[in-house]
Amino acid sequence: MKICILSTYPPAKCGIAEYAGELVQALRNRNIKVRVIAVDQGVERLSYPSTVKYVVNRDDMKDYLEAAKRVNHMGVDAVLIQHEYGIFGGEWGSYLLEFMERVRAPIVTTLHTTVPPFDEVMGEVTRQILELSDMITVMSQGSLKVLDRYYGVNGRYKIRVVPHGVRSIPTEGRRLIRAELGISDRFVMLTIGFLGPNKGIEYAIKALPKIQRYVDNILYLIVGIVHPKSKVFYGDSYYKKLVRLTTRLGVEDKVLFINKFPDKEEYVRYIVASDVMVLPYIDKMQVSSGTLSYALSYGKAVVATPFVYARDLLSGGRGILCKFKDPDSIAEAVIRLAKDPGLKAEIETKALECGLKLRWEVVVEDFLGVFMDVVLRKLIGGVAHVAPTYAQVS
Repeated sequence: MKICILSTYPPAKCGIAEYAGELVQALRNRNIKVRVIAVDQGVERLSYPSTVKYVVNRDDMKDYLEAAKRVNHMGVDAVLIQHEYGIFGGEWGSYLLEFMERVRAPIVTTLHTTVPPFDEVMGEVTRQILELSDMITVMSQGSLKVLDRYYGVNGRYKIRVVPHGVRSIPTEGRRLIRAELGISDRFVMLTIGFLGPNKGIEYAIKALPKIQRYVDNILYLIVGIVHPKSKVFYGDSYYKKLVRLTTRLGVEDKVLFINKFPDKEEYVRYIVASDVMVLPYIDKMQVSSGTLSYALSYGKAVVATPFVYARDLLSGGRGILCKFKDPDSIAEAVIRLAKDPGLKAEIETKALECGLKLRWEVVVEDFLGVFMDVVLRKLIGGVAHVAPTYAQVS
């Protein structure tokens, strides 16, 4: 089988790009031939690997037309589009439609975000993407509900739930990593990834004065940089706001900023070294989170606001949900974990049990099933039965 993936792609510093790179490797590990068309955002000057056969300039319509021609000449069995609002050109990513209309191979579209339409154009573009896709994959049960309610997509034949994959990365022991980082004697909260107002990190910082009254060795480790795309428009304003907040609250000694974009090996080491992952996101409709998937996959206790993906993955005692924009709620959850090692261990066990099912070795099989279904459907004239997939990770 030969697959073409249309997405942002490494070395771009972008969550979708990282996801696409990991998926490509997982497919190759299953002896699937993969070709990539990278959608370049024009933010950084990038040198792409040989896997990338063509680069689309995000805002150049002609590139989308040329990309479709190239895909048709590749003779691929299916095309997989990684969709996120903002990475394709045109109003609400409408240039993508020109590509989809011209591609002859079956199209599978992974929706990294599913939200109610903000305006009429967004709704129409999204509906057309759904119609032009032979199959949709989403990462949570909540996404199914959004697509059914606002777009009328029948999940019984059109949509599959395929969770966010996670790489299996061996690390040194937790004690050794903590010693190397100089945090052996601290109870460590961790937030990791791109920094931005949607992450709600300020609410976790505001929780620290209360937490430190009960957990005197608390340390909040904040690892990440402002997203390059956001930095173009806003600079480091959010990062600087967070630093100023720690000073104003007098918790500078309880917060450690590591202002870098960690590679995946470093990323996992920070997760392994921490005591609790804190995801105080403020977007209730967030339907995927690589950070949450990684936290569970490495058996970490998580405190998160009840955004869509967190409600799905942290059910059944796999984590603790706190209120949106509520420092007291965050503080109470962290204090509870710090003071009750038995509860923390129980949550970690349940998290790991779920998280092992999120490893790419497992998730890639779901994608292979999707590809086989759309290829067979095309071969027999579009009437192949596709079994409904509603089962969430449990």
